[in-house]
Amino acid sequence: MSSFSGWACFDLLPDQDSQHFLRKVRDLPALADEEAHVLVRDRRVFLLFPRSPLPLTDAGAALVPGAAARAVVATDFDEYGVINEIIDSDGKTVHQAAIDEQDSGIPENDDSAARRRAAALFGVDRADLDEVSRTWDADGARPSVLGTPYLRWWDALGVPWPEDFADGAVPLP
Repeated sequence: MSSFSGWACFDLLPDQDSQHFLRKVRDLPALADEEAHVLVRDRRVFLLFPRSPLPLTDAGAALVPGAAARAVVATDFDEYGVINEIIDSDGKTVHQAAIDEQDSGIPENDDSAARRRAAALFGVDRADLDEVSRTWDADGARPSVLGTPYLRWWDALGVPWPEDFADGAVPLP
């Protein structure tokens, strides 16, 4: 089984309606034809693109300005590697970590300063992000294991993937 997939979590701005935001997601040309599932929890929107290897970095950055205070997105390229990216309210990358299994040039910006900015954006202890950085790629991208290893970043950011996602998610309208 392939683990090709895209994952995203957006913390919406107080004046943003989740349905309006989801229409904005569907209107992005890069995402228009992709199968997606969504779960809305208060001001937080979780998206899963279960069979798409498309990088969500550009799409996530395009969706954030004016709609979300912050976002975290992950792209799983199966045996090629993974990218986890943290995006601020301006759509700028604050932190980007990657495991590049094939030396294909997957971008990365995982240094102490980037982890400090990410921790401040999510109001968490940078030491938790430092720990993930030291240990997260020990087993590699572990192809065919959905959510491994990038969701360790999400846990450290205080944005755990909902355990009941499969039960509560609906297809993206």
